[in-house]
Amino acid sequence: MALKLKSLLSAGMLLFTMTSALKGVSRSDEPPVNPWLADSPWPMTHRNPYQQASSPLPGPDSSLLPGKFTYRFTGQLVNITMAVSSEYPDGGRVYWGSNAGYVYKVMAGSDLEMIHKVSKPPLGRSFKPGNAVSGAYSLVDRDNRYYTVFGNTVLVYGDKYPSDIRSPMYLMGTLTIPDEALTGGAGNDPIVGLNMTWDGHVVIATKRGTVGIISREMELLSYRRLSQIEGGEEISNSIAVDEKGGIYVVSRQKMHKLVWNGSNLSADLISGAWTADYDTGENQSGNGRLGSGSGSTPTLMGTGDQDKFVVITDGNKMTKLTLFWRDEIPEGWQPVAPGKDIRIAGEMTVDYGDPDRTSSASEQSVLVRGYDAVVVSNDYRNVGAISGTGIGDENVNAITSGIIAGISNWPLVRPWGVQKFRWNPELKKVEKVWSNLNISCPNGVPTMSSASNLFYCWGSRRGGWTLEALNWDTGKQDFYRFIGFNPMYNSFYAALQIGENSSVASGALSGVMELR
Repeated sequence: MALKLKSLLSAGMLLFTMTSALKGVSRSDEPPVNPWLADSPWPMTHRNPYQQASSPLPGPDSSLLPGKFTYRFTGQLVNITMAVSSEYPDGGRVYWGSNAGYVYKVMAGSDLEMIHKVSKPPLGRSFKPGNAVSGAYSLVDRDNRYYTVFGNTVLVYGDKYPSDIRSPMYLMGTLTIPDEALTGGAGNDPIVGLNMTWDGHVVIATKRGTVGIISREMELLSYRRLSQIEGGEEISNSIAVDEKGGIYVVSRQKMHKLVWNGSNLSADLISGAWTADYDTGENQSGNGRLGSGSGSTPTLMGTGDQDKFVVITDGNKMTKLTLFWRDEIPEGWQPVAPGKDIRIAGEMTVDYGDPDRTSSASEQSVLVRGYDAVVVSNDYRNVGAISGTGIGDENVNAITSGIIAGISNWPLVRPWGVQKFRWNPELKKVEKVWSNLNISCPNGVPTMSSASNLFYCWGSRRGGWTLEALNWDTGKQDFYRFIGFNPMYNSFYAALQIGENSSVASGALSGVMELR
């Protein structure tokens, strides 16, 4: 009895600790807390293992327009996400970050002071443009251990002096995925996706479709290939994880769910795993896109007793928001249209409010809060001469996509449109809520604040960079903050994230930036 009581008290203290960063805010639409992640406003890419990229914390509002903006140079491109640490004893936090060549630690607030930066170990791997997304996704756990990747190696960093916010970092451990677990060798199959299970294991997905489970002691415990087809299945984004061990991976060919049961990674139907078809469309690589098929990291929708889905945008020329039943398909459910996979719960064409549109695309993950989902446009204009050169070669595709992202704020190039959808649980269908064709979110991943009831993205006006804010209920402009014309302020695929004190931050072109 005493042991049981002690266990209950420990669990209660852990829950209290892990929710303290969200003290005083509504959690009705929040996924369950993963106790192995840092107790922070944004401990990992897309904020939580559900990959929803939304926050219950308040974001900037129009009264904070004069807020201080800071940019900090990090040395290389592709600073896609920053993981926010737990509080240090002095009450401060840091951003852990990673790009193609460095791991860095900067002070949250306080002019983004660079505390420490180290080169990633070479590990015998040469850089290829087509593998630039490797290392873009990262997380920090409850012990302030920072996980990132380089090629086919997982890296974990920590503070040399754990209680000191200004401590230099050091490499605590590495795990190189063996060639026998990869497709086409390490140079062609780097790690892309990264997440963490509710029992404290790291989940990775490689570019050619290997999904693996790694212990905190840096051991590869179990892995599965998504397919045995030649060349594997191409993955260009990260992965989602639920509290029951479900792992969701979308490739350019299929949508997959695998299941981790604590000792084995299963693809068997009896375990709850499944594979579903979706409309992959034509090869659109090179048009600012990182790969074919879906351009999004899967996002999980639904908590508690709600209907539960995994959400993506598909690869059609007119992309569709697509919802898959996450667990059991309801009894008597019929395909949403002839020839569609029965696991698809709903589809809706993304037209951004323009019924005459002939193409639409989104390379960003779907932003989710409750049953609401928002998609931003990445239909870059007047880039045919650039993107047409890259079809068929992934390295050239990556270079041309980078060029397009680099000029995506130019008036003749930038895309237009934001659109919101909602799952109707009574009618069991997806519905359009609002659209706004007057907003451009050129290349960054958007976010929202349920406390402020606002949608945010890094936008563009007059060829410069802005913070755009829309009313979450109506889609109408609430305010915008002009940031500047400096090309270094380009979000360059980075995810906008909400922090404490109504701050927002993200990676940028060769650096990181924060508005407080």
